[in-house]
Amino acid sequence: MKILHLDSSPFTTGSVTRELSAMIVAELCARHPGAVVTYRDLGVTPPPHLSAAAMSLLHNAQDEVITPQLQTELDGIYQSIEELTACDVLVIGAPMYNHSIPSNLKAWLDQVCQKGLTFRYTPQGVIGLIPGKTAFVASSRGGVYTTEEGKLHDFQEPYLASILELMGVVNCHIIRAEGVSRQTIGREKGLAQGRETLLQILNA
Repeated sequence: MKILHLDSSPFTTGSVTRELSAMIVAELCARHPGAVVTYRDLGVTPPPHLSAAAMSLLHNAQDEVITPQLQTELDGIYQSIEELTACDVLVIGAPMYNHSIPSNLKAWLDQVCQKGLTFRYTPQGVIGLIPGKTAFVASSRGGVYTTEEGKLHDFQEPYLASILELMGVVNCHIIRAEGVSRQTIGREKGLAQGRETLLQILNA
């Protein structure tokens, strides 16, 4: 089993998603002793946002001049796609920021979600080109967004599930620690709920 483990919180200590994603990877490795983990810390080393030149070239522009700076950007994009394509399991640490995901995680998704490489258009609709993978999203939210009212403001978990499905990753599990900033729930209870969800999924 090959695991691609991504963290996106800029906080290196005290991060709920870092603790939750590490818990997921540790549990997977315990159940699959031969697992190989590739780790990317998008919070500490954010990928660059796509430049106009890279976007043009990736969309088959023929007149784009490949400068050393552009080549470095392209090398990073292709490396990210290669790591994603090679993995069997994707683990993403994704805190909710302002009802959505951190911009560094969005930058990585913009890198790897490329027409002709990870998905393609057909007369029947979009087809994902990297099927057969399992994704675990370590999600944390300060408030509670699983209520009917809260769901109206949740552009974090639905977006991640949607963009992964676009690339063919339809087996996506949300491991959620919710209400971590609330006195009645809090960090430890939220993490315990996340661990309980994880174990239920893995034991099913």
